[in-house]
This record gives sequence, C-alpha cells and structure tokens, in this order.
Amino acid sequence: MILADAWTNFWEDFVEAIQNAWKDVTNFWIGSETTTPYIANFLCAIIVLIVGILLIKLIIKILYKTLKLDKKIIKERSIKVFIVSTIKILLYFFLFIIILAILRIELTGVTQIFSSAILAIGLSLQDVISNFASGIIVLTSKPFLTGDYIKVENESVEGSVVDVRFLVTTIETVNKQLVTIPNKTITSSVLTNFTRNPLRRIVVDVGVDYSTDIDRAKKVLIDLANSDDRILENPKPACYVTAFESSDINLSLRCYVPNVLYWDVYFELNEKILIEFNRQNIQIPYNRLVVQTLDEDGKVKLKKEIKANENM
Repeated sequence: MILADAWTNFWEDFVEAIQNAWKDVTNFWIGSETTTPYIANFLCAIIVLIVGILLIKLIIKILYKTLKLDKKIIKERSIKVFIVSTIKILLYFFLFIIILAILRIELTGVTQIFSSAILAIGLSLQDVISNFASGIIVLTSKPFLTGDYIKVENESVEGSVVDVRFLVTTIETVNKQLVTIPNKTITSSVLTNFTRNPLRRIVVDVGVDYSTDIDRAKKVLIDLANSDDRILENPKPACYVTAFESSDINLSLRCYVPNVLYWDVYFELNEKILIEFNRQNIQIPYNRLVVQTLDEDGKVKLKKEIKANENM
C-alpha cells in the first residue's frame, strides 16, 4: 500500500513538472497577459539577419563598383581592398549587435566578454596586431603600389608587388614565385622601389687581365652600350676602373635604360660583352695553375697550364 501511494505521488509530481515546464516554454515563446511573446523577437531577428546580410552584400558590391569605376577617388588596388574589407567587418559587427538587442540579450555582459576576449587576443597575437598596424602604415604612406618592382633588404627578396593585405604583402619574383612577407618586416626593412623612377641604371662589372690595354677594353664596352638604341644617350654610358683584384682588373660599365627594359638589356649586354671580348682577344681571367719544370741551368724545360676545373 505504501509503495503504491509513493508510486502515485511520483507520477503526479512528474506530470506537474512537465506541465509547469510546458507552461513556462509556452509563456516564453507565445507570451502571456503580462509578457511579450519571444517568438516575435526570434522571427524578427531572423528577418533582420537575412535582410541585413543581403543589404551588406549590396553595399559591398556597390563599393567595389564605385571604387573600380571612379579612379579619381582611389587609384591603388590594395587600399581599395583594405577599405572594403574594413567596412564589411564593421557592418557585420553592427548587425550582430542589433540581433543581440532584438533577442533581448543583456549587452552589458556581452561587452565584458568582448573586452576580456580582446585583451586575451591582444596578448596572444602581438605579432598579428603588429603586422596589422604595419599594414595600415604601408597602405597610408605608400612606399610602393601594386605592380611596383621592389627589393626588401632584410629578406633579400625582390619582385613585383602582387597584393597588400592586413597582415602580409605578396611579391612575385622574376622566377614567378609568390613570396609572402609579414608587413612588420616590410616597415622595419630597408626598401628599394625600382619602379618609382622611370629610369634604371645598369651596372656590368667585368674583370680583364692585367696585361690588357685598359683604354681599348673601356672603349669596347662603351661602344657596345652606344650601339644599343634602348640605352639612353643622356646620361651617357661610362666605364670606370673600380678595383684591382688578385688576378684581374675590374671594369664597371654603367648606363641607363627605361625601367621596363632593364632585364632584357642587362642580359643581352652581358652576352654581347663576352662575344666581343672573345672576338678582340681581350682576356677575362679565370683561376689557373701554371706548372714549370726547370733544367739544370734554371731554364724552363716544361711548362703546363692547368685550369681550375681540370684534373692534374
């Protein structure tokens, strides 16, 4: 009998708990005489979310078209991407806050959570934040533009700038390799921009034997430069003796070309110098070993020259 009464009381309590829970859920979503139905807030939040996302996409699309068509506003592609990305993030953040407000979520607690999260992220992502700040410096100070040919001394990397983003800058080398460099490295490194000046100087260093007629060798180099129509006459080509090495005299040919022709002229000029020096018998020294055998009188009996890559 006692067991039956206990079992009956258990089921009555269980049914009552289910009814109370259902009543609470119903009052929460559908509402009562004293409360607003939460389902209205939920449906309103969904509608605002869908409309907000569509509106943000429309705004971003209009921004892309505007910045692309009106080149007088912003000419640099990297800055365009930076501005649009920043606006996009801000719009989504405001939409998120609006959704929270519609869902009746207390924003004070959310603000505290965001503050703590930002502090923790800031401590753990110092390098990322530093790269981000450096990216802003790069985009605002404009040491280079997209398409410029630059050299980053600290990384010993040079090539054409492909893209500049929040954290990194992408460079395409002459070997068609994409090199990604942190923006912090860009701002802390010595940067050479070869594109800003429409002209670029070609320097070709070539060593000649100490027995060479220097004036004749210099004339050959200058004549080769003057014979190429792509090389500018003003400033005119010049050739100097720049160093006395252990086995050769270093001659330096210097001339100027339009920036876009630099590599073509540079490689062709090197080839022409080699051909012309061989034709005029102007010796370019290389490492070699001369072995002499002397007779009893001290005269040379046998003389053999061994090149650096030849086995003895």
